[in-house]
Amino acid sequence: MIRPYGDMMKLKIREQLARVMSPGLRSEAQVREIVADEVKRALAALPLTASYDPKGEGYRRLSDSQRRDLIAIEQDRMFEIAYFMMDTSAMTRRLALLDKAFLFAEPISVISEDEAVQEVIDKFWKQNSMDLKFPGRMMWLGILGEQCWPVTLNPGNGQVRLGYMDPAFIKEVYVNSEDIEDIMVVELMDRSGMPRRRLDVVRESQDTAKPGLGLLAGECFYFAINHPPNSPRGRSDYLTLFDWIDSLERYGFNFLERAEFLLNFIWDVLLKGMNEGQIRDWLRNNPTPQPGAMRAHNENVEWKAVVPDIKAHDFRAGFDMAKSFVMGAAGRPESWFGGGGKAYQTEAEQFGQVPLKDFDERQLYIKAILEQVIQFVIDRAIAARRLPEKARDAGFQVNLPEISKKDLSKLIAAFPQFVNGLAIAEDRKWVRRETATRVFAETAAQFGSEIDADEEIEAAGKAPPPGYEDYQGTIKE
Repeated sequence: MIRPYGDMMKLKIREQLARVMSPGLRSEAQVREIVADEVKRALAALPLTASYDPKGEGYRRLSDSQRRDLIAIEQDRMFEIAYFMMDTSAMTRRLALLDKAFLFAEPISVISEDEAVQEVIDKFWKQNSMDLKFPGRMMWLGILGEQCWPVTLNPGNGQVRLGYMDPAFIKEVYVNSEDIEDIMVVELMDRSGMPRRRLDVVRESQDTAKPGLGLLAGECFYFAINHPPNSPRGRSDYLTLFDWIDSLERYGFNFLERAEFLLNFIWDVLLKGMNEGQIRDWLRNNPTPQPGAMRAHNENVEWKAVVPDIKAHDFRAGFDMAKSFVMGAAGRPESWFGGGGKAYQTEAEQFGQVPLKDFDERQLYIKAILEQVIQFVIDRAIAARRLPEKARDAGFQVNLPEISKKDLSKLIAAFPQFVNGLAIAEDRKWVRRETATRVFAETAAQFGSEIDADEEIEAAGKAPPPGYEDYQGTIKE
């Protein structure tokens, strides 16, 4: 409804009179702006993990079982805190770099038996500097919780170049209306927060009207971790630890600042039998002694150096408690973060393999990412007729570094007992010679020796060499 011009003039006059009578009076637009700012400020003051209101309604219906994303302000705040903690927190940086070192301590290789396919893979790997960039991107995947890689294709030969988009510039992730786990489109925004463009996520082409049915196609890769099935947006590995790590480090830093007082002291001088005037005269005539100076006094004067007690023992207990919680929640032994002593060595020996399972699980996900990327590279080469269609059947293998290194000293020490036990089991007919040979070959492989069990079994079935019976008799004697 449009107000008549006369009514609008009356409103303006009334508003002007109201402002003259009440200078502090605000308009409706100003009130709405103030309320919106206060709401944002209140949400920002909440703990990082307090994401109870994904739609800004002030509540959530129990029957609402669709999207479970963090609200936009919480998602953005998570990114900003993650960047800040990586720049300023020694503990966060160490945990992230520790994961990266375990996952990518050695080079990655992608092998295909087809020479043409291998050539395409090698060129993609080199042009995109994957040896340098991929480990870092996977580290930041854990820190930020999600990754978006825009794709650029060479129209002539289908060569793929991977870009990188800061997850903070992801405005929305759209899913299949029939399958919330099927991510279809990523919408990006500019620095002002306005939508910029929408990119189709790489997936198998289902369009029968276009060539390349069943091949991977799309404009970007999108990966997310630590999210429920009905929430496509990712969460940081450290989402629940940021506040703890920040509090722990501030606690330690504040203690060290206070510890400077330990280097300072005051002289407490007891002057027996003196009144206030005599004490002032004595202080005037006896300035604070310099280091190495000499002083003399009688039995009526007592000097005592007084230092503050900052309860260092109580601090150590509090710091160890918080550090134990952080390392336990991160799934890492305390000995991995500056612990020492025999107790920590025993802990590392007994439980050192436990967190490796976390790395194994993350490595499986990383391998799946690489397999999808490499398959997309091959499919785009096929679509550009750079490779024949049968190249998809050639296959390839992604080889990631081994996480758990074997303790060869322990294996070597136990190997003689193992071999004797295997010989006894064979002699007593508990296992067949073929089985014993296979077990021996598998065990020898732990030392890096490649033994073909089938060849050894075949050789063992042939006639024994000359003198073998005499040798056996000597052994029995």
